[in-house]
Amino acid sequence: MFPRMARALTAALLFVAAGTSAAVAEQPFYHGALEDFARRFTEYSYSVAPGAATDAGLHTADDRLQDFSPAAHLAYMQKLHDFREELVRLVPPAGTPIHDRVNYLLMRANLEGAWWQQTYLKPDQRDPSQYEGECSNGIFSLIKKPFAADEVRVADAIGRLHACRGVLEQAKSNLTDPVREFGQVASEDIASGDALFTTSLDAIAVHATPSTRARLKAAQTDALAALHAYKGWVDAHLSSWHPGGFAVGKEQYDWYLRRVLLLPFTSDQVRAIGELELQRDRALEGWEANHQRFAPRGFVQPAFANKAAFLKYYENRTAYVRGFLRSHQIVTVPSYIGPFHIVELPRALAAVNPGGFMNPPGVFDKDPSGFYFVPDYDPKNTSFFAAQARQAVLPVLAHEGIPGHFMQFSIAYHNPDYIRHVQGDGVFAEGWAFYGEEMLMRNGLYDNDPAGRTAVIHLMRHRATRVGVDVGLATGEMSLPQAIDYFSRNAGIDHATAYGEATRFAQGPGQAIDYLIGKTQIETLLGLVRDREGAAFTLRGFHDKLLSFGTVPYSTVRWEWLGDSAWIDRVADPIEPVDF
Repeated sequence: MFPRMARALTAALLFVAAGTSAAVAEQPFYHGALEDFARRFTEYSYSVAPGAATDAGLHTADDRLQDFSPAAHLAYMQKLHDFREELVRLVPPAGTPIHDRVNYLLMRANLEGAWWQQTYLKPDQRDPSQYEGECSNGIFSLIKKPFAADEVRVADAIGRLHACRGVLEQAKSNLTDPVREFGQVASEDIASGDALFTTSLDAIAVHATPSTRARLKAAQTDALAALHAYKGWVDAHLSSWHPGGFAVGKEQYDWYLRRVLLLPFTSDQVRAIGELELQRDRALEGWEANHQRFAPRGFVQPAFANKAAFLKYYENRTAYVRGFLRSHQIVTVPSYIGPFHIVELPRALAAVNPGGFMNPPGVFDKDPSGFYFVPDYDPKNTSFFAAQARQAVLPVLAHEGIPGHFMQFSIAYHNPDYIRHVQGDGVFAEGWAFYGEEMLMRNGLYDNDPAGRTAVIHLMRHRATRVGVDVGLATGEMSLPQAIDYFSRNAGIDHATAYGEATRFAQGPGQAIDYLIGKTQIETLLGLVRDREGAAFTLRGFHDKLLSFGTVPYSTVRWEWLGDSAWIDRVADPIEPVDF
C-alpha cells in the first residue's frame, strides 16, 4: 500500500511534481503558507481533543470531552483527508531552504501519524481504556494546575463529569474488536480511580458556592455511576474478547518508524541497538559494583521523617544540579525558565502511572512553571520507580527537570518558528532526558554519590529492555506475558511495574524506544559535530545548539545543522503524503 522509492530525499525535494508543485513554485511566501497550514492543522487537532487542549493551555473547551460518535469519527477522517490534499499542494519547490523542507516533513509526519493511529491502532474499536481514560484525564487536566479560579475549574469539571456517561455509552457501540488486555486495564483503572472524581475534585471546591458544590456532588454521582456500570459491562465481556491482537505487524511498524518518527532504522536495527546496549549496561553494573567495593562510602541520601520532607528535599536538589551545569559548562539554563516543583502523585493515578510523570508548561501556556509527580514515598511502595527515588533523587530530577524535560520543553516553547514551537517528537524529548543521565554521570555529578551511579546504570538497563519489548509487541513476535517476563528478567524491575509498562507499550507502539534510540542519535551527532569543529568544540555549545531546533526528529537536526542527509535520505521517500 505504501510505495517504497529508492531516491534520496535531497533529489526528491528538488523534484517538482507535475500538477502539484507548480502552483507552489509561483508562491513567493512558502514559509508563510506552510505555517498557515500548521496553525490550522494544530488548532483543529486540539479542537477535537478538549482534554489535550486544556493540557496545552488552550482553555476554550474545558467543560467538554471528546466526541466518539461514528459521525464525529467520519468527520475527523474526512478532515485528515482534506489536510492531506492540501499538503500535497505544499510539496517544497526547488530552492526551498532546508529549514522549510524540514518543516514540511514535520507536518507530513504529524498528519500521517494521526491517520496511522486511526487506521492501524484503531483505539475506538479496540481499546476500552480509551473511554474511561477520557473521563479521568479530562478531570485530571482541570485539577492538576490552577490555571483559573477554583469556581471556574469546578464548573468546567461539572460539565465534563456529566459528559462522561455519553462517552462511555459511545464506547459500548464502538468497541467492535476489543482487546482483552486493554479491557483489563480499563477495569483496573476504574477500580482504583474513585478518589480522582471525589477527593481530588472536592479539594478545589472547598471555597466554591453552596450551589456549585451541590451541582458538583450530583455530577460526581452521575459520573461514578456511569464508570462503575461501564466496569461491570467490561468485566462481563472480558472472557469473550480475544487476547492479544494488538500487534500492528512488522511492515506497519517499520513504516511508522520511518514515516512518522522519521527514524533511519528498521525494527531489526532498533532491536539490535537495544540488545547491544543491554549487554553494555550489564557490564557497567559489574564495573560499578567493583568500584564501590574499594571507593570511599561517599554521599548517602538522608532518611526522611515524612512525605513533606522528602518532597522538599527533592525540589531543593534542583539548585545543586543547576550549579553543577554552570560550573562544568554543560548547558545554558535560560533566564526565562520558570520554577520546577515536586508534587506527590495523587493516589487515584498511582495504579496507572507507577513511575510518576512530568508536567511541563503547556505548549500555549502563559505560566512558565512545571512540576513532577513523584510516587508515594512510603517505604511499603515497592514500585521500581518509587524505590529508585528513595535511594537517589538526582537522576530522576535531572531527567524530568533541569536539564531534562522541563528545561527542554521550555526552550522549545520559546522557539519563534511556529512549527518548531508546537512540535513534540518523543524520540527527541526522551532521548535528550535519557542522554542527560549518563552524560551527567560521566561529567562527575555522581562522583560522590554511589546510589546515584547505581540508579543511572539501572535505568540504562531498564530503557534498553524497553526496546526489545516495544519491537516484540508491535511486530507480534512477543505476547504480553512474554513481554512482562522479558522485563522481569532483563530490567530488574518488580512484576507490577513490568505489567504496567508492557501493557502501556502494547497500547502505544513506538514510545518505549524513544529513550535509547534518541540517546544513540545524540551521541552520534556529538561525534560528528566534534569532528567538524575540532578544537572549537565545547559541550555547552553543542547542547545549546541542539536544543535550539525544538522537539524534532534527530534525522532533521543532522540535515539542518550539518547539511548531512545520511539519516533523512532513509526515511522521507516518497515526498508526497500517502493517499488516505
